[in-house]
Amino acid sequence: SGGVDSTVAAVLLQRAIGNRFHAIMVDNACLRKDEAKKVVARLKEHLGINLTVVDAADQFMNLLEGVIDPETKRKVIGNTFIEVFQAEAAKIDGKVEH
Repeated sequence: SGGVDSTVAAVLLQRAIGNRFHAIMVDNACLRKDEAKKVVARLKEHLGINLTVVDAADQFMNLLEGVIDPETKRKVIGNTFIEVFQAEAAKIDGKVEH
């Protein structure tokens, strides 16, 4: 997410395991305006974090269209985030030499 907790965790992992660490940010269209750009600038450009950004905004918005119940929205967002994250992690894992 690029918040304080995520940023600290990313920096610590980068220091601990170096380039073996791959951070993934899922842009779900629920971030503040320009937040994704700011996160990329902070993590990738300023801190040197190995970061992949997945633009899944359309996917999230399509799934949330017409959903009114807050609990249902929370579940849709959470489940979709996990699916998108795991799919991207699998791509990265397929490229990494073990």
